[in-house]
Amino acid sequence: MQLIECAKAAGVTPDTLRHYLRVGLVVPDGRGTNGYRAFSDRSVVRVRFIRNALALGFTLKDAAEFVEMSQRGASPCPRARALLSKRLDEQARRLKEATDLHRRMQQAERDWKRLPDGVPDGHSVCGLIEGADADVQRNSVRAKSRRVRA
Repeated sequence: MQLIECAKAAGVTPDTLRHYLRVGLVVPDGRGTNGYRAFSDRSVVRVRFIRNALALGFTLKDAAEFVEMSQRGASPCPRARALLSKRLDEQARRLKEATDLHRRMQQAERDWKRLPDGVPDGHSVCGLIEGADADVQRNSVRAKSRRVRA
């Protein structure tokens, strides 16, 4: 099959498949009589593997490492488990940071509804944001103390 057919069968765009070719994650099975790159079902399986790896938070570099290990006859599964565990911890940290930010933003929105719009006086840019520093600090301390008590 040709590149477009392979991409469609694997559920990616032709440009995505071309990128995988450029970085060496997928290798065509050869060239057809027309000179176009030829792909097999094996290529489709490889592209689906890459998509699955990316969907689980692995990088293209990780996928390449797994493919290389597999080609050497070594199971990439232990490495995949270890990386997944590490990425899960990183994701939990980022999720907590995003949740904390979301709470601060919600609090600012509630607080700002009660406050008037400031008029620039040459000394401040936006009183809402400038006044948020103390509120953000206070809310951050409150949130930490609630976690300590819980």
